[in-house]
Amino acid sequence: MMGGSPQASPETEMPVSPEQATQVAEDYLNCISPGTETEEPDQFYGYYTLHTLQDGEVAGMLSVNGYTGQVWYHSWHGPFIAMEEEAE
Repeated sequence: MMGGSPQASPETEMPVSPEQATQVAEDYLNCISPGTETEEPDQFYGYYTLHTLQDGEVAGMLSVNGYTGQVWYHSWHGPFIAMEEEAE
């Protein structure tokens, strides 16, 4: 596992809820980029990812660890260009 020792397997229910992840993300953004908002979180194995919005437009994304609440901003993606939804 990258970044250290595993804290829980993907089958373990995450103690951080989607609502808590959103609040943690918003608190983080209020410190580093006041006025930036989030969209609803997408849940993955062990974390949530949220798009960040500036003036209602996607400006970036960040993730919240579902076990620790740690936030990491996805700065390596570069500027947001577009998003494509998978057809059903």
